[in-house]
Amino acid sequence: MACRDMGKCENAAREVRGKTLNHNVFAKHLDLASTKSIKEFAKNILKEEHHIDVLINNAAVMRCPHWKTEDGFEMQFGVNHLGHFLLTNLLLDRLKESGQSRIINVSSLAHIVGEIDFQDLNWEKKKYDTKAAYCQSKLANVLFTNELAKRLQGKDLTKYNNFV
Repeated sequence: MACRDMGKCENAAREVRGKTLNHNVFAKHLDLASTKSIKEFAKNILKEEHHIDVLINNAAVMRCPHWKTEDGFEMQFGVNHLGHFLLTNLLLDRLKESGQSRIINVSSLAHIVGEIDFQDLNWEKKKYDTKAAYCQSKLANVLFTNELAKRLQGKDLTKYNNFV
C-alpha cells in the first residue's frame, strides 16, 4: 500500500493483514503531488519487488482550492492524473515482465462532463472552477487507460477503468 499519510497507511495495512491473514501487506510512503516522491517510490519498488501482480491507481483529491503540486501542476490534475500516469509508466516494464498483471485506474462518472483544456491545464488563464478541474482530471484517467489498453493489446496485461 502506498500513501501520503503513513499513520493512516500503517493502520490500513494492519487492518488488511488482520482480515486476510496475509502478512505480505506493507505500507510505503508515496506523495502523488511530487514527481520526486513518485520516482523514489518506483525505484524502491523495482529494487524490492521482482514481480508485480496488480497496480491500483486509486488516490484522488477532489474539489480542493486552486492548489499546486510540488512541481507546479494544478493539484487535482497533478495528483489524480499525472501522478498515476508517471507511476504506471515507471512500473510498466515490470508489470509486463510479470505476466498476467493488472492495472486498475479508478476514475469517476464525473469524467462524462469533463473537458480537457490543453491550452490551460493548470488553470492559469481562466477563473478556477474546482468541479471542472476535478472532471478534467477524471477524464484524463479514462483517456489514459483507453490509450494504455490500445498500446498493450496482445500483451499479457489487463487494463481496467473503474468508475466510482
